[in-house]
Amino acid sequence: MIGLLPSLNRFWHRDPPGYRPGTTLDRLVNNLRPYACERVAVGQLRLTLPQGPVIEVSERVQSLFLAHIVTHRFCLQGCARFTDPLVLNIITGGWLRRNGVIYRTKAKHDSAQQLIAALRQYPQIGGTLAKLDFRRATLTITEGRWQLDIEHFAASEVVSRLPASRRYLRLEAEQRRLLLSSFLMVSQLMEQCDE
Repeated sequence: MIGLLPSLNRFWHRDPPGYRPGTTLDRLVNNLRPYACERVAVGQLRLTLPQGPVIEVSERVQSLFLAHIVTHRFCLQGCARFTDPLVLNIITGGWLRRNGVIYRTKAKHDSAQQLIAALRQYPQIGGTLAKLDFRRATLTITEGRWQLDIEHFAASEVVSRLPASRRYLRLEAEQRRLLLSSFLMVSQLMEQCDE
């Protein structure tokens, strides 16, 4: 019985039927024009901004009953003076209408409070994130490195087997601007915190 578990695990975690690795990423490259994009692997992309930061984009697939969703995670990393581990979740406030963003963390050390205070000190960051349509946004700090991960609602594909259909939600120009601006502003804030 125990010998069957690894093979069942491979069966359980396989790609869903109809999933074509890299196809949705090709569509995303078209949405990201005129920015320089470089394919790193089948499901990974490197986006270089004119200001210098390099954003890693990775394709994610989530299985559902008779369907699957292909999403993309945008990730930017850098050095931070904060050394205490921290996971900061960024969520939009409001149930019916958006009314700003909320920064949540379970960490109670001084570094966490300093980072939240720095984010609140620049309302442009919160205002930009409040207009951005994202599923998840997380700012993680470990061992002197920070990483901002944003998973956008658009730039994703919904594939259904019954009825058979594919629908790509394109990343509109305004949402692309907000997404890239969010990365740039957080990067600049973390550089200022290092000084």
